[in-house]
Amino acid sequence: MVGAFGLLDDRHHTRFPPDRLIENRARLDVLWLNRIGAFTEGTITELRWGRKPYQLARQTPDILVNGYRVPLAWDVQGRPWFVCPGCGQHRQHLYLDEHLCRRCAGLDYISRHLHRSTPGVHKVVRLRRKIGADQRPFAPLPERPEHHVRFHRIVARIRNEEAGLVEHLGSIVRDLDRRIRVRKAKRKW
Repeated sequence: MVGAFGLLDDRHHTRFPPDRLIENRARLDVLWLNRIGAFTEGTITELRWGRKPYQLARQTPDILVNGYRVPLAWDVQGRPWFVCPGCGQHRQHLYLDEHLCRRCAGLDYISRHLHRSTPGVHKVVRLRRKIGADQRPFAPLPERPEHHVRFHRIVARIRNEEAGLVEHLGSIVRDLDRRIRVRKAKRKW
Protein backbone atom coordinates (compact mmCIF):
# COMPACT_ATOMS: atom_id res chain seq x y z
CA MET A 1 0.00 0.00 0.00
CA VAL A 2 2.87 2.37 0.76
CA GLY A 3 4.16 2.25 -2.80
CA ALA A 4 0.78 3.50 -4.00
CA PHE A 5 1.33 6.80 -2.19
CA GLY A 6 4.96 7.20 -3.26
CA LEU A 7 6.14 8.16 0.22
CA LEU A 8 9.41 6.26 0.23
CA ASP A 9 11.02 8.02 -2.72
CA ASP A 10 8.86 11.13 -2.98
CA ARG A 11 11.40 13.82 -3.82
CA HIS A 12 10.82 17.09 -5.62
CA HIS A 13 8.44 16.98 -8.53
CA THR A 14 10.44 15.90 -11.57
CA ARG A 15 9.11 18.71 -13.76
CA PHE A 16 10.05 21.46 -11.31
CA PRO A 17 13.78 21.87 -10.60
CA PRO A 18 14.81 21.83 -6.91
CA ASP A 19 16.87 25.00 -7.32
CA ARG A 20 13.66 26.93 -8.07
CA LEU A 21 12.08 26.07 -4.69
CA ILE A 22 11.75 28.82 -2.08
CA GLU A 23 12.91 26.55 0.72
CA ASN A 24 16.28 26.08 -1.03
CA ARG A 25 16.96 29.81 -1.38
CA ALA A 26 18.36 32.51 0.88
CA ARG A 27 15.98 35.40 1.36
CA LEU A 28 15.79 38.70 3.14
CA ASP A 29 12.80 39.47 5.36
CA VAL A 30 12.29 43.23 5.57
CA LEU A 31 10.33 43.08 8.86
CA TRP A 32 12.98 40.92 10.56
CA LEU A 33 15.79 43.20 9.34
CA ASN A 34 13.91 46.21 10.72
CA ARG A 35 13.41 44.43 14.05
CA ILE A 36 17.15 43.73 14.47
CA GLY A 37 18.05 47.33 13.56
CA ALA A 38 19.60 46.72 10.13
CA PHE A 39 17.87 49.82 8.71
CA THR A 40 19.57 52.25 11.07
CA GLU A 41 21.66 54.70 9.04
CA GLY A 42 25.31 53.62 8.80
CA THR A 43 24.68 50.09 10.10
CA ILE A 44 26.45 47.18 8.43
CA THR A 45 24.88 43.76 9.00
CA GLU A 46 26.47 40.45 8.03
CA LEU A 47 24.20 37.51 7.25
CA ARG A 48 25.22 33.96 6.36
CA TRP A 49 23.45 31.40 4.22
CA GLY A 50 25.48 28.24 4.70
CA ARG A 51 29.06 29.30 4.05
CA LYS A 52 28.13 32.23 1.85
CA PRO A 53 28.24 35.63 3.63
CA TYR A 54 26.07 38.60 2.70
CA GLN A 55 26.74 42.16 3.85
CA LEU A 56 23.90 44.63 4.21
CA ALA A 57 24.60 48.33 4.56
CA ARG A 58 22.02 51.06 5.01
CA GLN A 59 22.39 54.05 2.71
CA THR A 60 19.38 56.35 2.76
CA PRO A 61 16.91 55.77 1.15
CA ASP A 62 18.00 52.26 0.08
CA ILE A 63 19.93 49.29 1.41
CA LEU A 64 23.02 47.75 -0.19
CA VAL A 65 23.22 43.95 -0.36
CA ASN A 66 26.77 42.91 -1.36
CA GLY A 67 27.05 46.17 -3.32
CA TYR A 68 23.67 45.78 -5.06
CA ARG A 69 21.21 48.60 -4.32
CA VAL A 70 17.78 47.41 -3.13
CA PRO A 71 15.11 50.15 -2.86
CA LEU A 72 13.03 50.47 0.31
CA ALA A 73 9.61 52.03 0.77
CA TRP A 74 7.95 52.99 4.05
CA ASP A 75 4.19 52.86 4.54
CA VAL A 76 1.99 55.16 6.62
CA GLN A 77 2.43 53.04 9.76
CA GLY A 78 6.22 53.33 9.46
CA ARG A 79 6.84 49.77 8.25
CA PRO A 80 9.53 49.17 5.65
CA TRP A 81 8.98 47.19 2.43
CA PHE A 82 11.35 46.09 -0.29
CA VAL A 83 10.50 47.45 -3.73
CA CYS A 84 11.05 44.58 -6.16
CA PRO A 85 13.26 45.76 -9.04
CA GLY A 86 11.42 43.40 -11.41
CA CYS A 87 7.78 44.36 -10.84
CA GLY A 88 7.99 47.49 -8.66
CA GLN A 89 5.63 46.00 -6.04
CA HIS A 90 6.18 46.29 -2.29
CA ARG A 91 7.37 42.91 -0.99
CA GLN A 92 8.28 41.49 2.41
CA HIS A 93 10.85 39.06 1.02
CA LEU A 94 13.58 39.40 -1.60
CA TYR A 95 15.72 36.45 -2.65
CA LEU A 96 19.42 37.11 -2.34
CA ASP A 97 20.88 35.65 -5.52
CA GLU A 98 18.39 37.33 -7.86
CA HIS A 99 17.46 40.37 -5.70
CA LEU A 100 13.87 39.81 -6.86
CA CYS A 101 10.57 38.79 -5.29
CA ARG A 102 9.24 35.22 -5.52
CA ARG A 103 7.12 35.82 -8.60
CA CYS A 104 9.76 37.69 -10.58
CA ALA A 105 12.42 35.11 -9.69
CA GLY A 106 10.09 32.26 -10.78
CA LEU A 107 10.28 30.46 -7.43
CA ASP A 108 7.60 28.18 -6.00
CA TYR A 109 6.74 26.54 -2.68
CA ILE A 110 7.71 22.90 -2.09
CA SER A 111 4.21 22.06 -0.85
CA ARG A 112 2.89 22.62 -4.37
CA HIS A 113 5.08 19.79 -5.70
CA LEU A 114 5.25 17.15 -2.94
CA HIS A 115 2.54 14.70 -1.87
CA ARG A 116 0.20 15.87 -4.61
CA SER A 117 -0.94 12.48 -5.91
CA THR A 118 -3.59 11.63 -3.31
CA PRO A 119 -5.48 14.27 -1.30
CA GLY A 120 -4.86 14.11 2.45
CA VAL A 121 -1.64 12.05 2.37
CA HIS A 122 0.57 14.99 3.28
CA LYS A 123 -1.63 15.87 6.27
CA VAL A 124 -1.45 12.27 7.53
CA VAL A 125 2.34 12.28 7.16
CA ARG A 126 2.61 15.58 9.05
CA LEU A 127 0.35 14.40 11.89
CA ARG A 128 2.20 11.09 12.20
CA ARG A 129 5.49 12.99 12.33
CA LYS A 130 4.12 15.08 15.23
CA ILE A 131 3.68 12.02 17.43
CA GLY A 132 6.84 10.24 16.26
CA ALA A 133 4.98 7.43 14.47
CA ASP A 134 5.74 5.67 11.20
CA GLN A 135 4.89 8.23 8.51
CA ARG A 136 3.25 5.78 6.10
CA PRO A 137 -0.57 5.96 6.00
CA PHE A 138 -2.38 3.06 7.67
CA ALA A 139 0.77 1.90 9.53
CA PRO A 140 0.13 0.85 13.15
CA LEU A 141 0.09 3.72 15.65
CA PRO A 142 2.34 3.48 18.73
CA GLU A 143 1.17 3.38 22.33
CA ARG A 144 0.76 6.71 24.07
CA PRO A 145 4.11 8.10 25.32
CA GLU A 146 4.34 9.27 28.94
CA HIS A 147 4.65 13.00 28.33
CA HIS A 148 2.51 13.64 25.28
CA VAL A 149 -0.51 15.73 26.20
CA ARG A 150 -2.12 16.00 22.75
CA PHE A 151 -1.48 12.41 21.67
CA HIS A 152 -5.12 11.22 21.64
CA ARG A 153 -6.34 14.30 19.76
CA ILE A 154 -3.66 13.84 17.09
CA VAL A 155 -4.41 10.10 16.80
CA ALA A 156 -8.11 10.93 16.34
CA ARG A 157 -7.23 13.40 13.56
CA ILE A 158 -4.98 10.78 11.92
CA ARG A 159 -7.78 8.20 11.96
CA ASN A 160 -10.21 10.76 10.56
CA GLU A 161 -7.83 11.68 7.70
CA GLU A 162 -7.08 8.02 6.97
CA ALA A 163 -10.81 7.33 6.81
CA GLY A 164 -11.01 10.07 4.18
CA LEU A 165 -8.17 8.36 2.30
CA VAL A 166 -10.06 5.06 2.40
CA GLU A 167 -13.14 6.81 1.04
CA HIS A 168 -11.09 8.44 -1.74
CA LEU A 169 -9.41 5.15 -2.67
CA GLY A 170 -12.83 3.44 -2.62
CA SER A 171 -14.16 5.99 -5.09
CA ILE A 172 -11.20 5.27 -7.36
CA VAL A 173 -11.89 1.53 -7.18
CA ARG A 174 -15.61 2.10 -7.93
CA ASP A 175 -14.70 4.29 -10.89
CA LEU A 176 -12.28 1.67 -12.25
CA ASP A 177 -14.90 -1.08 -11.80
CA ARG A 178 -17.44 1.04 -13.70
CA ARG A 179 -14.97 1.63 -16.54
CA ILE A 180 -14.24 -2.10 -16.78
CA ARG A 181 -17.97 -2.90 -16.93
CA VAL A 182 -18.53 -0.28 -19.65
CA ARG A 183 -15.65 -1.63 -21.75
CA LYS A 184 -16.84 -5.23 -21.37
CA ALA A 185 -20.33 -4.14 -22.41
CA LYS A 186 -18.95 -2.42 -25.52
CA ARG A 187 -17.00 -5.55 -26.50
CA LYS A 188 -20.19 -7.64 -26.50
CA TRP A 189 -21.77 -5.43 -29.15
